[in-house]
Amino acid sequence: MLYTNGNFYIESDFEVRVLREVGEDVDLLIPIEDRTLNLYMDHLPIYLSKKIQFPMIKNILVRFCTLKNNSICTIHFLRNIDIQSAIVNFEMDYSNHFLHIQNKEYAVELEFKKL
Repeated sequence: MLYTNGNFYIESDFEVRVLREVGEDVDLLIPIEDRTLNLYMDHLPIYLSKKIQFPMIKNILVRFCTLKNNSICTIHFLRNIDIQSAIVNFEMDYSNHFLHIQNKEYAVELEFKKL
C-alpha cells in the first residue's frame, strides 16, 4: 500500500488508516498485530548496529502536518491503540525520506528511505 499526502509518503505492507485529520494536522494509524518491530537507521555511531528492536508493538502512530514549510513528523510505537501506551516516540524530517514498512516472517521492518 502506498499512502501519500503532500510531500509525505509511506510505503507499507500494512493498512494505513487516517485516524484524525483536523486542518493541517493528520494522525495515521498502522496496525502491525503485536509484532516485533525492527527499526533500521543509517548513520548511527559505529558501536551500534543499524537495527533497534521493539517487541510486541500493536500499532504505529504517525503525526504530521500538511503545511508546505513543515516536514517534521512524530512516530509513536504503541502497545495498543491508546497514545498513552507509547513505548517510544521520536521526530523525523521527511523532506528527503519516506517510511518503508515491510512485513517479514519474524518481524516488521521499518526503514527511512531516501526519495
